[in-house]
Amino acid sequence: MNNFAATVYTIAKGNYKFGAFALINSLRANGIKNPIVVGTDIHLKELENVEQVTQVVLDSTWNGINLKPVLLLKHPADYFIYFDADIILTDAGLITEIEKRLQEKKFFTCVDGIVSEHEIRRHYWQEIYPIKEASNQLTCWYYNSGFFAGSFKDHQWILEDWKQLNQTYLDPEAYLFNNPKLPMGDQDTFNAILQTLPTQNMASIQMPDWRAVNIQAHPFYHIANFRPQAFLHCTGKDKPWLFHHAPAKPPTAYHDLWYQYIIKSAEPVTCNFPLSFMLNEWFKRSYLSRIIIKIKAVF
Repeated sequence: MNNFAATVYTIAKGNYKFGAFALINSLRANGIKNPIVVGTDIHLKELENVEQVTQVVLDSTWNGINLKPVLLLKHPADYFIYFDADIILTDAGLITEIEKRLQEKKFFTCVDGIVSEHEIRRHYWQEIYPIKEASNQLTCWYYNSGFFAGSFKDHQWILEDWKQLNQTYLDPEAYLFNNPKLPMGDQDTFNAILQTLPTQNMASIQMPDWRAVNIQAHPFYHIANFRPQAFLHCTGKDKPWLFHHAPAKPPTAYHDLWYQYIIKSAEPVTCNFPLSFMLNEWFKRSYLSRIIIKIKAVF
């Protein structure tokens, strides 16, 4: 890696720490040595003395999904890459590509799907955050706020405006679907801002270069720069650290890698995560677990 190295950020409030540990281990396993900043609600012993990892305790009652700009503004770096804690990196080439585009002053993010230029939520976005220049053309792209990257010099204004929108138009302590006009919460406020950013000032990836594990189909032609993808995002409710019983379906690709980085080869972050015998069998995709899944499917 060259001398240019962006700082990686994530937020690990509550049990999301078990996702953050897997994220960190996936970065290091892929040879990414960039400094990492973890926003937490309490000091995490597991991260003590982990090289190039800094903890920032956020004294806030806000839900973690709304604290992204807060963390980056509180502990800024010249260049930043943010990953949600439920992401696992699978291709180190993504970081190289991001850092190249950041040096070109691009704001980097990922396309989540398509929202028509005249879809009703865009009208509300423009109410809360009007387009400042009439020459800007609306696009149909909808961006996922779980991953983004930029430079503090060029994009501090995005973080500041995002924080202000979250504080003004959301219940910052609430999770998704709390506001009917902004159903995706911080992601909708994020998109309200990005609609004003000229497309020539942006770089992005789209599916299948990133994969949301709860989305089985997507509207994009299957071309890709990263094989099979650059990262996996455990969108939805199937967070592996929340399982109390073996689910009645096989593990996803994210579950496989989370088990790899939390249980099988947890380096440099170890956490002694407790797993019941049957959950361990499920993660291992053992013959016993496959039989039980088939039985549950019948009944």
